[in-house]
This record gives sequence, C-alpha cells and structure tokens, in this order.
Amino acid sequence: MRVEDAGERGRGNTLLKMMPIMITLAMTIMGVAMAADYAIIPPLSGVTLTGMVRDTLCGADHGIRAPGDPECARACVVLGAQYALMVGKLKVGKRMFILHGHEADLERFAGTEVRVKGRALGRDVIIVDQVNRSYSEGAAGSK
Repeated sequence: MRVEDAGERGRGNTLLKMMPIMITLAMTIMGVAMAADYAIIPPLSGVTLTGMVRDTLCGADHGIRAPGDPECARACVVLGAQYALMVGKLKVGKRMFILHGHEADLERFAGTEVRVKGRALGRDVIIVDQVNRSYSEGAAGSK
C-alpha cells in the first residue's frame, strides 16, 4: 500500500463521518422553515357580531347557581373563564366566540345583548375593538 492511497481513504472516511451531521443540519433547516410558515400571523379580518356576553365555562347554560346572566358570567370569569359572545337564538344554532380585550366593557355588559366589533383570530376567537349595547329592532321601533 502506498502513502497516496492512505490519503484517499482518509478523505472518504471524513465524508462518511460528516454525513449524519449534514443530514441533521438539513432536517433542522427544513423544520425551521416549516415552523416559520405556521408562525406567520395572517391578516385579521374585521367582524361585527351581535349576541349575549357570557363566559366560556357556562356558555349558554348556567353551570353555577348565580341569580342571573350577569352574576354567572362575572363569577365564572373570576374563577378563570374568559368572556364569550353567544351568537344565535336557538339552542342548537348557538355559537360561542371567545373575546379578548375590553374586559371592563365586557364585565359591564355581562349577561346583556351587545354588538361587538373586532378582528377574527381563527374561527372562534375575536380580538375586541369596540363593544356597544345592542338594541333590538323591535325595542327601537316601539320608542
């Protein structure tokens, strides 16, 4: 065996030893690229919804024995729930949206019908920009 042949074998072994590191590096780069795709926050679309201010724990039904909607919603939020907007009139067709922001207004309007203007963050989460008391058309027409 010549000295030149020994040098050639050394280079081949070095490349073989580097292969797992190169594969790991390539997989890491691909993983970071895929995670970055999920981390990009999509533009938020503006929404306006009308419904009852409730909480995520009880939703449309009272789970605790509070005297009414406002007390139930406030008590559940104190216990760790979030304010939610129940949209829909029928029990089957009701949908709950979790509300973020304007907690003082939501606490004030707990248990009442409001109009919420905000931005949709996903399918069931609304970032609240404005909360107004909602007056039904029948009540507004009788005044």
